[in-house]
Amino acid sequence: MTPHLQALSFVAALLPLALPTSASAQQATDMFAGSRAANRALAATIARSPQVLGHVLNVKLREGCGAELVRGRLRSRTGVELAAVQALFDRAVSTPLFTAAPWDELDQLHRRAVENLPPQSRPGHLGLWYRLELPSAAAADLLAEELWRLDLVDNVLKEPLASTASCGPLPVPAPLPLPNDIPPPTPDFTSMQQNFLPSPLGHGIWQAQGVLGARGQGIGFLMVESEWVFDHEDVSQCVPSHVIGPLPGSSTTEAYHGTAGASAISADRNEYGITGIADECNLRFLSQLTNGGVANSLLVAGTNSQPGDVVMLVMMFLFAQNGLQDWVPYEILQQVYDATATLTGNGLIVAVSAGNGDNDLDDPRFLRRFDRTFRDSGALFCTSSMAVTLDKAPFSNYGSRIDANGWGDQVLGCGIGTLFFPNMDRRQAYTASYTGTSAAVPAIAGIVTALQGAAVRQLGQRLTLAQIQQLLWTHGPLSPDAIGRRPDLYAMLQTMGAADGLDVSEPDVAIGSSETVTVSGPAGSGALLFASFATGNTPLGYNRPLHLPLGSTLTLGFLPLPQGTANVPIAVPNDPGLRGLSIYLQAGVLTGAMLHVTNSAQLTIV
Repeated sequence: MTPHLQALSFVAALLPLALPTSASAQQATDMFAGSRAANRALAATIARSPQVLGHVLNVKLREGCGAELVRGRLRSRTGVELAAVQALFDRAVSTPLFTAAPWDELDQLHRRAVENLPPQSRPGHLGLWYRLELPSAAAADLLAEELWRLDLVDNVLKEPLASTASCGPLPVPAPLPLPNDIPPPTPDFTSMQQNFLPSPLGHGIWQAQGVLGARGQGIGFLMVESEWVFDHEDVSQCVPSHVIGPLPGSSTTEAYHGTAGASAISADRNEYGITGIADECNLRFLSQLTNGGVANSLLVAGTNSQPGDVVMLVMMFLFAQNGLQDWVPYEILQQVYDATATLTGNGLIVAVSAGNGDNDLDDPRFLRRFDRTFRDSGALFCTSSMAVTLDKAPFSNYGSRIDANGWGDQVLGCGIGTLFFPNMDRRQAYTASYTGTSAAVPAIAGIVTALQGAAVRQLGQRLTLAQIQQLLWTHGPLSPDAIGRRPDLYAMLQTMGAADGLDVSEPDVAIGSSETVTVSGPAGSGALLFASFATGNTPLGYNRPLHLPLGSTLTLGFLPLPQGTANVPIAVPNDPGLRGLSIYLQAGVLTGAMLHVTNSAQLTIV
């Protein structure tokens, strides 16, 4: 490192200790936080992280300069002189940082984000980010120093390291699994998924999954990670054909981590293993190892989505200013913030890890990068609470930026063989000790996906980010620490009108058994209950369509509601051929001449 950069790094390290506290000094600090000097101070700290490539720079040019790299040469679409920048770029192998879309498409994405986000939160134009690869870290340091001298340069950051934290190789993959449970038989672990129980202990997931749509039907879910164990017996969506972009390897323990997160979302609904929160969503995978790093992977996710889809980033960044446990949200890196805000500004829902560093994200040393009043990417910041209590998990970050918390210990997942691991076959591995924000983020992301699926089916529309935030901020028990609420999914469905008259207390029923369905309405009213093995969408002119096909719907009977509720047992014959089928239910509640069509429900035979 050059003497100049050494001095800059020393100043940056001391900066948080020297921040003033008076009102006028605080105003000066706020001005500094939004300055180019603040970008440079953060860049110096980030450069010392072990999670960066020393010889690769990510460079952001000034907004409005219209710079585009064409056949290795910069040209300006707005007539700005770029010769000085080009002279420095010529000293490196220079390419666009964001390669998932052409410049014109990036321009359109940026325009929409600028229109939809408040001024302080607007992202930088992704087309103005460049990747400069040099022969050595020393050459990169020297070039960075010269780039900072140019007014056309907004930011110069060392590139985050796109590699996994491997703890050694995994067992050699076995042949592809059978269509069902791989021998030996896997037990049913769903009774251990206590985070699915009613609030305040759990998230109210089991009850919510009885609402048609609340398993994420029709909602795209895109997971940015490193690796996965493909072809696990209980995560049928985690297969190579669901990967967007080049196929990553699955040879490190990061593959276990990725599979655990995927299983939390979409583990299959069957008679063994576990069940995912939104098991009927459309799950896709993007490896940051093969899609140009985290920032470009987020853009790839965005270009393969539609508004209202969910993007999940469980990964976090090692800031390392306070040691090797100083983990922070990835958007401390401006290129990741710009990508995230571009996605949310174009209607996507992005759920991210708040980090496992036991950090107060309001700490001045972060220069307000996690202060919503200063800048807000629109990402949902998720952190962890202790399973049985609502206290902050000891390792979890906290602060005013947190949107919600989920269980940070004792969570069940696939891919990690601490609960069940016969023959050391990773396709049959299960754990009951999935921990950290790695477990909490999928829980929150899965709940958001369930909300979207229920909104589409029951309300005929997708929720906006603001609507989802309001639900997360107001439903579920509040932690005594600064980590927000533990979301109550069923309460949120009731508030938004997606659960309003028909309730299935458990989403699954075993063959040869029965379950009770509850119909609710005004006291003294009555209800007609309907059932089908298929779904439909027939408008009848009432408050919501009939979600059952007219030609194959049975009337189960008329139910008097003298006290406002009626319970109906649904019996399933002892016929293994029924396993895997769903029974769909809906009711019409009659109050005088008025008819209210209840939400539709789904009951799956397992």
